[in-house]
Amino acid sequence: MSKLKPWIPAILWMIAIFILSATTAQTLDNAGFASERIHIDGHFMLFLILFVFYYKATKDIVKSMLFTILFAISDEYHQRFTLGRDSSVFDICVDTLGAFISAGLLWKLQSYLPKRLRNWLNN
Repeated sequence: MSKLKPWIPAILWMIAIFILSATTAQTLDNAGFASERIHIDGHFMLFLILFVFYYKATKDIVKSMLFTILFAISDEYHQRFTLGRDSSVFDICVDTLGAFISAGLLWKLQSYLPKRLRNWLNN
């Protein structure tokens, strides 16, 4: 269980993304998420955070980036099978940008994070 424990945030976050990807376009529109800006920002933030969770599990920026990009690709593929949704290379690019920004922030600013957050990331 101790080897699985660092992966729990990433696994839960991937489940959340999977559920959002399985939500029909009509349901998202009815919930007020029809705006293109919300769509792009949502992708960016979801995958920025996913990268952090992968980093917590792997302690490796390159592996975390690879896992994030692979999950972004699988997420877009999964959306092809959801009513009213489609896959988009643009979304994969936004997801990847979120991961790159997250990687850069962790790489450059990790030493400035509050001690508690830094300990959480590295334990």
